Amino acid sequence: MLYFDVEIEPALVGYHAEAMMWLTVAPAALTATTRALAGHSQIAYAAATTGPANVAAAVICRDLGDLYEYIATDIGALDGVTSVETAPVVRRVKAGGALLVP
Repeated sequence: MLYFDVEIEPALVGYHAEAMMWLTVAPAALTATTRALAGHSQIAYAAATTGPANVAAAVICRDLGDLYEYIATDIGALDGVTSVETAPVVRRVKAGGALLVP
């Protein structure tokens, strides 16, 4: 099997607001919440973790207004989410795969 994974700079296709999100989710709602996030087009990456915030996610939106709406409307509608911590990505130093040096 051959698998291609292409990484594109979001700003090149009109997406200028990136953020990291940490959600605190009730244990009984963890599976439903992570399945819902997996279906959201704004989510580039999501994972269940341990600690006070038990879901980590990378979010990509067109602008800050869309990011606000996504958090207020889509994340806010998920049952079991008790808190959300958001950190906008100001500058990315490295992303994607490993640096291949000859």
